[in-house]
Amino acid sequence: MGALRFIGFLLIAAIVIAGLDYYQQDKKHDDTLSFAGYVETINDRFGLYKAEQAAKEAERERKKSWDAGAKSFLPSPPEGWGRYDLTDADSKPVQAVLSGYEISPIISSISGQVELQRLTNEGREGLIRKLAESGYVYEKDGEIVWFDITLKPKKARNTLVGLALGRQADFMNAMQFSNGYAVIDGVAFAEVTEGLSGDVQESDIRKIKGRIGFDEEVVLRLHTNASDATIRQFLNSVDLAGLNALLEFPSVATGQGIYVPLEEQPEMAGKMLDLYGKMVAMQDKVTQQKLENMDIGTVMLNTLTATDFNAEGLADITGGKVFENQDNLQIAYGKALELILHSDQRQADASPTDSGGGFINGLLQKIPGFGAFGGGAVATAANAGRSDVSVRKGNEGSSCAMSGSSKRCTFGKN
Repeated sequence: MGALRFIGFLLIAAIVIAGLDYYQQDKKHDDTLSFAGYVETINDRFGLYKAEQAAKEAERERKKSWDAGAKSFLPSPPEGWGRYDLTDADSKPVQAVLSGYEISPIISSISGQVELQRLTNEGREGLIRKLAESGYVYEKDGEIVWFDITLKPKKARNTLVGLALGRQADFMNAMQFSNGYAVIDGVAFAEVTEGLSGDVQESDIRKIKGRIGFDEEVVLRLHTNASDATIRQFLNSVDLAGLNALLEFPSVATGQGIYVPLEEQPEMAGKMLDLYGKMVAMQDKVTQQKLENMDIGTVMLNTLTATDFNAEGLADITGGKVFENQDNLQIAYGKALELILHSDQRQADASPTDSGGGFINGLLQKIPGFGAFGGGAVATAANAGRSDVSVRKGNEGSSCAMSGSSKRCTFGKN
């Protein structure tokens, strides 16, 4: 009898709950909800719940893939080519890369003080192991390619360390001069012509760099003594759409099969690089305003709670005085790239970077809310929703010097 009473109680409770739910749904429909309509609301809400669960699972899988790194996306060696890990010290191609290619980890790939200290203590060997996590060396008949794909997390914008590292990376990138080289599947690649060490073109080693996304980025670096045909062969063999899917906000310009004629690619890549530069300048202005409006208490709180260089901290470093939305900035960047790629080239003026309003500026104005800095106001990116992106799944010698009893090692640009 006890079991029957319990079952009866459950039935009564279920009826009461259903009745309350029906009452609430009926109120939402102005007391006109039929029984069939009520059943439909149950189906709708269950479908919404399933969609939310699927989205959460997809995000968990994305984060897992991001944490695994992008080395698996590096291409298999083309026919006749060999592929080597950077830790293969006996390999002549690896020795050539480590001695003459000036490769180094990018700053943002170092997670925090613990890893930085470990790499510093381990010296050259530690940096080589770090580089081996994201790159391979390829070789055929004297042509050598070092190809690296690094996942760059969003800059930490609410800690002093994050702001400082972000500014350092932007400064080092600004000291590196590049020309548009190629546009492949919506991704612009540049050839570095001059860096901190001088004129790159005086060397036989060519440096190619591409990025997917803004702020949170996939950074592709290729250093080689090979020909244009070989460089393009390697760039075209990378699953850029799969890499794009690793981003929290994938670029709507990547993985869509947007074709740019070969002869137009350098100019188009240059325009896309100009856009990236404008976005960095926009973010730097926000950084300056953050520094000018810091709340000391919040700075101390975030410093104590941040677990690594990329930790965001618990609160806005300005106490709400300076607003920015990094997510919207990433979405707006992808939409602006798409506009550039789809726009008629005859719209381009002679100076797309002119602050008076050129081709790039015109495209930015097409994105609602993108705005411009002025009168002390902080411009924010478009309040645009996430767009659907089609995705297919993809499978320097660094310098160290002794200072007393410790080693100091240099790290590369973002």
